[in-house]
Amino acid sequence: MRSKIFLALTILLAFHFVASIAYLLRFPAWRAPDEGAHFAYIQHLYRTGKLPIFYGKYEGTYEAHQPPLYYLTALPFVAPFLGNGEQNLMALYSARFTSTLWGAFVVVVAFLLTLRLKSNEQDALPIAFLSGAFASLLPVHLLVCASVGNDAIAGATSGMAILWLCHVCLSKGEKTKQQRLWEAAVAGLLSGVALLAKSSNIIVLPLALIAIALLSVQAEKQPVKPIASSKKRKSNVQLLQNISSFSVPELLLFLAVTFFAFAFVAGWWLWRNTMLYGDPLAVQAFLEGFKDSPKPSDFLEPSGRYAKHGTMPLTTYITWVAQITFFTWLGIYGEPNEAVKGLARLLEGNEPNWIWVLIATIIGVWALVAIALGCVEICRYCANSMKQRQWNVVFAHVLPFVLLLLVLVEFLQFNYHFFQAQARYFYPAHSAMAYLFAVGIFRIVPSKLVWQAIFATVVLLAFLTWIVWWKWAAL
Repeated sequence: MRSKIFLALTILLAFHFVASIAYLLRFPAWRAPDEGAHFAYIQHLYRTGKLPIFYGKYEGTYEAHQPPLYYLTALPFVAPFLGNGEQNLMALYSARFTSTLWGAFVVVVAFLLTLRLKSNEQDALPIAFLSGAFASLLPVHLLVCASVGNDAIAGATSGMAILWLCHVCLSKGEKTKQQRLWEAAVAGLLSGVALLAKSSNIIVLPLALIAIALLSVQAEKQPVKPIASSKKRKSNVQLLQNISSFSVPELLLFLAVTFFAFAFVAGWWLWRNTMLYGDPLAVQAFLEGFKDSPKPSDFLEPSGRYAKHGTMPLTTYITWVAQITFFTWLGIYGEPNEAVKGLARLLEGNEPNWIWVLIATIIGVWALVAIALGCVEICRYCANSMKQRQWNVVFAHVLPFVLLLLVLVEFLQFNYHFFQAQARYFYPAHSAMAYLFAVGIFRIVPSKLVWQAIFATVVLLAFLTWIVWWKWAAL
């Protein structure tokens, strides 16, 4: 089995590196979203040895509010090519290659996450391979991995944290108190690392705390089997016994270990932000620094900056944002600004490549349907598992779905303040989406056609990858 896993991972990483490097070399220099500002962060570290300070959009580097982990890991790759601090293509490609390396972790996490959650099923390896194929070949992944920025490391670190939480929730056998403390500490450490990759990864911390709390509660009681209606009174007595045997101090201990491990890794960053900007995540400083950036009111209100083109009804605006986000998820038109222009041409009937847009869109809709089916399957499985009252197992299986929902909420909240129709903001949930996609595909594929379905899916994803690379990656 180990040899098969190693072979599958080798193939998936080959997919990732070949496609990512092809995109890396084809994507025009400094065309990725905010690439120049992210690179300037690395240059600042190289010149001063200190973290930059955020002063707003027009002074210094406007990505200075970002946590430092990506830039610190990119610096050893970029420093040999910086010389006097000047920008050059080798330095740029080295920084982009750092993203490619972090993207490889996302592919591995998508594979291992599926393998862990489906470990009790006979077709676990095929499902895991399909999950890894989706993670490695979807154009948004390749564009993120071909850019200077912290999106790739955000997806890698959040994915690793979720993988660990799923692993500890599904671990079988009796655990000593020391083992459970270790699990809680690692959960906190990974949550802190995820935050140091990108501030939006703060959502990982509450998930870690919930998982550790559920493990602590589950460890204090024996599993309760489904009870027939005639035994309800006995069931209630047993439930009261379980509650009375539960140790609140021990629960608080494990939660404290998780939180303090998180604070040990990321607390200094939160404290620095509080001292500099007045809040731990620098949210208010960011909102103030970008207050003149495009926002929904510019399109929706008569006094907005784009009112001369006519105000948009709210439903039209939401549809427009959804379409652009969908296009950037598929890589149609490449860079987000080009996606806005391309969608306008398409709606006006002036798009010469409309047939390729249609083909890519059909593949994308199919992928979204598969992810939706995966969400339905996970919810159905969890509903059945809840009858066994194994809450840690239920939580492990629902974690990818919950992570995707939380990332969606963050995306909606961000777009409430600014016009930011970019699918890269979903990348922290990329490995979770890959898992849901694979589950959705296998929900409708007969067991005797498993490998045929995998082959057909990989061909479709590779075809989409080629279309985007050929038509739009160079825009």
